[in-house]
Amino acid sequence: MVETCCGIDVHQKTIVCCILDGPLDTNRPKKVQKTFGTRTNELRQALEWLNAHNVTDVFMESTGQYWLPVFNIFTEGDFQIILANPQRIKNVPGRKTDIKDAEWIAQLGRCGLIQTSYIPEPEVLALRLMTRRRLSYIQKRTQAKNELHNILQRANIKLTGYLSDIFSKTGQSLLQLFINGEALTLETVSACLHGRVKASPEDILAAMDGKLSPVDRQLLDDSLDEYRFYTTKIEQIEKAIAQYILKYFPDTYALLMEIPGIKEQSAAVILGEIGPDVEAFQTVGHLSSWAGVSPGSNESAGKSTHARTTKGNKYLKIVLVASGGMAGRSKDPAFSALYHRMAARGSKMKAIVACAHKLLRIIYKVLSDRVHYETKKALGLRQQPKSIDSL
Repeated sequence: MVETCCGIDVHQKTIVCCILDGPLDTNRPKKVQKTFGTRTNELRQALEWLNAHNVTDVFMESTGQYWLPVFNIFTEGDFQIILANPQRIKNVPGRKTDIKDAEWIAQLGRCGLIQTSYIPEPEVLALRLMTRRRLSYIQKRTQAKNELHNILQRANIKLTGYLSDIFSKTGQSLLQLFINGEALTLETVSACLHGRVKASPEDILAAMDGKLSPVDRQLLDDSLDEYRFYTTKIEQIEKAIAQYILKYFPDTYALLMEIPGIKEQSAAVILGEIGPDVEAFQTVGHLSSWAGVSPGSNESAGKSTHARTTKGNKYLKIVLVASGGMAGRSKDPAFSALYHRMAARGSKMKAIVACAHKLLRIIYKVLSDRVHYETKKALGLRQQPKSIDSL
């Protein structure tokens, strides 16, 4: 229980503050409310107002990105700041106002019913921003590739049936012929073929026989430029991520790379989302639930029904599922045994999620105890092969 606390309802232009002050044995504490703007000078005025009322704890919900500037200014104060998940502090419906929301947050915080959200250190937050930007670049590049494929299919150009990668050096050279409006002949097509293209120039020429309008050529040029632009951006940010990790987290990065299924970019995302340690998570179960790989529960009247995995950090969950799938299909017995045992029950996706859950438990152990990955310990006692002496 907190005697003097403040609940803050955060918006883009304003924040609504509600202070509850009074002894713990009363259910009617003194209430003081005030609204401030979100510009820097206005937030500093709010900080002075909180210090003047001797506030010891401040509670606010993580509303989009709007809480970040408030948090950056309020960290200069002498009070404790607790960031809450909006989903877990929802008020009952009806008669909803900004003032009542702030008062509700203050009441929950005063009674100790708000669980602290994980706020990473500045070095970890910077890495998180870079890895998430890299994912954004990849998604935009994929969108450009899909748009280019749609243009070719609409024009009845069947290059994708004869080239394994339309964006290879050969594919881009052939696409440039369409963009430039050059005449398609065996000579021009043969000059564009590079590497080990199995299809003959005659087949490629026949596949390029379509109907492209001037608008399609323009859109094709735009999509190809967009693909090249984001490819360059991805290479640049991956280089920046590698240099940043070697500067701040070289030892932790090396420990993560020893775990099966974890590659360079996967280790970077794990460091950016979890951090170099797991002190913010009490147990491995808390981390699994936060990542969204814990099995859910759905029970009523003593009967358990099908339950999906919980919602969690989508960036970390994507990496864990991808790495878990690679680890399950690898030669490492700790993961391959689990994957084949779960897949034999009829669901390969459940097997991959199980491997992702096991992978996260190993990551928790590695980061908490600073130990190297060992296959024997990862197998567990029941899965380890028995020796002849024990038989």
